[in-house]
Amino acid sequence: MMQPSPPSSLQLTRTIVIYENERLWIGRGFSKSGLFPTERGPYSTDDGSMSWKTLREGSLALLRCDGVKSGMRGEQRDAKFQRGWSYHETGGHAGDRNKDDDYESRKGGAVNNHDIEYCGFVPCTGAEDGPTDEEGWAYYVDFLPQSLRTPSRNRGMLDFVRRRKLRRTAYFRPDHFLPKEVYEKCHFCDSKALKLLSQTMLDALSLASLFLTGMANADCTDAKVLPLKAKLIDLLNIGSNCKHDVLLYEKSDHYNTMTDIYRVKDRLSTFAENTVGRPGALAHLFQPEFGDNIVKAMPGRKELISTNYFSEEERIAYAKLLVKDVDRYAFQLHCQNESCVGNVNGNMAEDNAEAQQTTACEFRLVVCPNLNCNERLSFKYQRFHDEECGFKPLPCTSGCGMEVPRSEMSSHIREKCALRPAECPLSCIGCTTVVKAQDVSRHLKESSDQHFMFVANRMMEYQAMIKKLNGRIQILEERNAQLELEIRGRTAHVSMKKDTDNLLNEVKKLTKRISALEETCRTEFKKVEQDRKNNQR
Repeated sequence: MMQPSPPSSLQLTRTIVIYENERLWIGRGFSKSGLFPTERGPYSTDDGSMSWKTLREGSLALLRCDGVKSGMRGEQRDAKFQRGWSYHETGGHAGDRNKDDDYESRKGGAVNNHDIEYCGFVPCTGAEDGPTDEEGWAYYVDFLPQSLRTPSRNRGMLDFVRRRKLRRTAYFRPDHFLPKEVYEKCHFCDSKALKLLSQTMLDALSLASLFLTGMANADCTDAKVLPLKAKLIDLLNIGSNCKHDVLLYEKSDHYNTMTDIYRVKDRLSTFAENTVGRPGALAHLFQPEFGDNIVKAMPGRKELISTNYFSEEERIAYAKLLVKDVDRYAFQLHCQNESCVGNVNGNMAEDNAEAQQTTACEFRLVVCPNLNCNERLSFKYQRFHDEECGFKPLPCTSGCGMEVPRSEMSSHIREKCALRPAECPLSCIGCTTVVKAQDVSRHLKESSDQHFMFVANRMMEYQAMIKKLNGRIQILEERNAQLELEIRGRTAHVSMKKDTDNLLNEVKKLTKRISALEETCRTEFKKVEQDRKNNQR
């Protein structure tokens, strides 16, 4: 008999996407066997960092992060490898199954060859998936990242590869971790514990990926992040965190479930160092600012991890299972009701027994009623949150009668409150009166005569100052005229000196030329004299 679906609080789905890749060979057409050994395999992730020979291998690898190796028997796959996801909504507990039904495409009914080949995956042919042909294929020049940015619906002359997106829905399965009677208790959990665990998971995975890949988000690939995610989920050890039995909780009045939650947090806090290892001394030697760069890179990496690999909904689902595992007997972080399924704020019919049960649950999720505050928290914390919520409207402490959000109270009192102390707008000309902001206009009317005297005095001061400045301007103009005359004389002197220097240079050049001519004449005269003596002989 088929078991009922998990409670709605844990009905989580995600889409598994695998790309089918082929290469064109002349005379053979497109085929998977034609792919180069250096390229991505027949089936791969979007970035190509993970590839598989068969779709079954890929479907399980992405379902379970670092997956189950091809050829493993069903009895060899335990809950550790399930990691809470399945392609079917219901089924036996992971440890009780003799065969894995994740390969099957349908639960009952005829299964055709297409379903067997594609394991329930469906080609994506919608407009939101980009330009594709009728079968979902998009054509490219090659599989390089820059080529994959420009898909084509029809094959061009230079398009030698193609790929298409295959999609299948996976379902979150709490029964992979906990018995039904444990995870079905109470729809809600303590919001503070859930936020603590969810944020710590995100921080741990983001920091580990930074240690492994460095600061560049482009180096953060599926092949590097998904195995880290699998190790982190295994580290949660859901199902084995409750170390006590029900008798201990019945006898103890001092046990605090949050102690075990903080133990899990401590394990997660050291996840990056224990799994990847902190960058060594060489990293700090060559990059002294390495620590600062990690801090700066964390917000961007956390956004990338949360968007592409570990969504907030998935983290909350694991956190709920952790809380129910640790708190399965104490019921300090969730209630004992069989089901507290209901709407946020418990808005259900009063005559509904389940609604009354939900309303009684102190862990039911409520939304802060204050405008612009989207905080979702357990009902037990609503009063405490209301006492510190920055969006809660409060009457102005100065008594002006306005209601202002708590976080804006100080700026309101300082800049906007009608009862704040305000200087006279004419303080720049001597009025030192300080009144309430709402009385400024009345002060201007009542003190108009006094302000006129301030203005007149200031005008007389300006006139005296202008007269003094005019005298200084006249003196400066006279000095400027004298300096201009001196500059002209010096300029003429410099010009004459330059002319003299030019003439001297010309004389020197002529002297050199005359000396050269004289030397040439002496030489010629000697030759003539020598020729004459030779002729006489």
